[in-house]
Amino acid sequence: MQTDRDIKAIWNQVVDQVKHKVIHPTLWRALEAAVPVLVDDGQFVVGFGPTDYHMSGLLVSSDHKNAIESALRELTGQTFTIRILEGTTLQDWQNLKAKEQQLAAMRDAAYQKRQAEAALAKSWEGLLEIVGRRYANMPLPTLPQARAKYIREIIPIISETMDVLMPDGQPVDEVTERSLARVLDKVGTVTEVPPALIAIELQRYREK
Repeated sequence: MQTDRDIKAIWNQVVDQVKHKVIHPTLWRALEAAVPVLVDDGQFVVGFGPTDYHMSGLLVSSDHKNAIESALRELTGQTFTIRILEGTTLQDWQNLKAKEQQLAAMRDAAYQKRQAEAALAKSWEGLLEIVGRRYANMPLPTLPQARAKYIREIIPIISETMDVLMPDGQPVDEVTERSLARVLDKVGTVTEVPPALIAIELQRYREK
């Protein structure tokens, strides 16, 4: 299954076999419109052009997908997952993989950022740093809707820090209360919202 001819020949056999097993004319048309592109890492990739892509969902509905993958297994002796591509060329596949790699890198970067913030949030000083940094990095911070979004995002972070530094069932001393107040004051200052209202939102969040 290394050449285009091999892949096309196998796909044609898959189409014929599925047609015999599944009586569904619309699916048949979708199978015929699909263009076999390549085999990559256990995936049998078939693509659809712009005018046919709307039919691609028929191939990945549970019953149809099972029938296609079963036919592939019977014909090749190997297990493949059917993969749908918006496009019909190797370049389209390479473009998709590049986008997926970029998204994976972005998710990894976001995860690393959350981990770093979680480590910082284990202290009140670290939490104050997060409060300031989050606001400084926020786009259009002067807009009221941006500030509202910031408050919604920072409240859970404050709450998580409280779970660590003010665990339930343990007495809270004045220093800890004042440290929390400094954080609430900071949020209130940058958003121009009274700290008492920030405290109320925090209490509501923790009561849910």
